[in-house]
Amino acid sequence: MKLYNTLHSLILEVANRDEVIKSIKDRSATLIYYEGDTVNNPGWRTIEPVCAGTTKKNNPVLRAWQTEGATDTEVPGWKFFRLDRVRNFQRTKDSFTEVRPGYNPNGDKSMNQVWLNAKFT
Repeated sequence: MKLYNTLHSLILEVANRDEVIKSIKDRSATLIYYEGDTVNNPGWRTIEPVCAGTTKKNNPVLRAWQTEGATDTEVPGWKFFRLDRVRNFQRTKDSFTEVRPGYNPNGDKSMNQVWLNAKFT
């Protein structure tokens, strides 16, 4: 079952780990097409990715500040995206330097493993 889950994740995941980490390191604003956590609000979102890793259930995830786009909740604001639900991941030419309210430089407590957390000076 573990092999199936790994292969399933690799096949469906458009936002791969290396792309996500590069976006965080470069502080690149990113445009994603997210299927959403429900079928009600799939769509394009503009995000500022700041933290990536895995959940306690071993799902690859991304924590980001969403600036605009489709959502079930308020924008702008902090969002949690499962990478297996991202169908398009495009870095834009824009970068971000502002530390958003509520940013936690020590990672995300809902994550089991943190691959990378953005550093702001």
